[in-house]
Amino acid sequence: MLNVLSYNECTASCNFDDLPDGLEAKYNRYEPNRNPFLLPREFLHELFDRYHIPEHTQQWLIHGIEAIEQDAVLFHFTKFLVDDMCSARNRCDETHYTNMTPGCMKEYGELYSFLLLLACVNPSMQRLQERSVPKAYYEQIPHQPLKVQLEKLVLHGDAKVHDFPWVMNFYTCSIFLLDRFYFIPYRFGDSFTMFRHVETHEVIALAHAGEEFRSDGQRNGINDVYDPEGSFTTEWQENDIFVIANRINPMGFVEREPTPILKAEWVPVLEQGNMLLALHIPAGPGYTPDRLKNSMAMAIAFYDQYFPELAIRGFWSASWLYDTRLGLVLDNESSNIVHIQRQFYNYPTMEGDGMLRYEVFGDWKADPVLNPGEWTTSLQKAAAAYMKTGARFNTLSMVVLSEEIEKIGLNPYIKASDIEEFLQTVDSHIKGS
Repeated sequence: MLNVLSYNECTASCNFDDLPDGLEAKYNRYEPNRNPFLLPREFLHELFDRYHIPEHTQQWLIHGIEAIEQDAVLFHFTKFLVDDMCSARNRCDETHYTNMTPGCMKEYGELYSFLLLLACVNPSMQRLQERSVPKAYYEQIPHQPLKVQLEKLVLHGDAKVHDFPWVMNFYTCSIFLLDRFYFIPYRFGDSFTMFRHVETHEVIALAHAGEEFRSDGQRNGINDVYDPEGSFTTEWQENDIFVIANRINPMGFVEREPTPILKAEWVPVLEQGNMLLALHIPAGPGYTPDRLKNSMAMAIAFYDQYFPELAIRGFWSASWLYDTRLGLVLDNESSNIVHIQRQFYNYPTMEGDGMLRYEVFGDWKADPVLNPGEWTTSLQKAAAAYMKTGARFNTLSMVVLSEEIEKIGLNPYIKASDIEEFLQTVDSHIKGS
């Protein structure tokens, strides 16, 4: 019976409060499995023993699992969700999974999101075993969020999953800690193309046409700051011989004057749709160029061996840490933040300074100008002083191509002339220049 249930019939029966868009086509391709259990009970009891889960919490979880398994339609659809989620990240599927509660669960519905994630652990590990990935790479990955989630359940009876899309990376064993940094597949989609010179091997990024930037080379409107008089729009002219477009300065801004390149001398090395590895930065010491270089080399070797079909071109990331304006307020000789920035090809985004406000001042909407506070760190004091001038920080993205890994530590993309142009351009929209 379940094999012939349509997507709409399943979702109507389950009555979810929130489901990602675009699932119906995947459901229609899904081949149901006959597994009689959502989670192997042996796996469940190993968790109970490992984390010393008290009996009442054990029974709560077991009853929640049984409630799913005893509803034939919900169980069928949940197994479909698990199947899709376990491969979504490696497919770079943009389906936005988040917390969801099926209305058909009259009891234990608050457990559903956590149990759905928990059900992903075993099949995800089985997929890695089939790829011959050593257990050392993944056996502890799900326990990063799992430990915190179980503590919430035991101490507070709180089953809510915090930041479902992020922790899904761990429950599905899709993210790997290689030395200092986490890595996960990412499909490049930003509006520029990178080229490499066939002789000098220099890399240049040219912005696509039709995007508006302020005179400082940042997106017009970022942080709700506009530049009506000094803004410009990117252009792209191309024929069989040349491309003329606005260069992205690797210090993280778009240059107003277009740059011409000859197609016989420059070849595309990164285009929309290419595969990269997204780099994520866990807290802790070791944020240095040496650890960055080692981590990237390990990541390329790992994915080349175990996921060769992904054809990884390099790395991508977005962070407040990449804002080159930090170089205006930090000691360029001693700051690892600045040293790391100089190893990247940085470029502007539409994300403002919310991430910096949160990471540096403790709140996404913190205002160190209107509410000075007792700032204790040198970064807090320097950032607050900079913002008092009317300037704002940004979140930047970066790219590092695989060929430049060996040059990490030697500033592979940024030249002295790029830094000089940055110093002349930065904050020009508020300087009136």
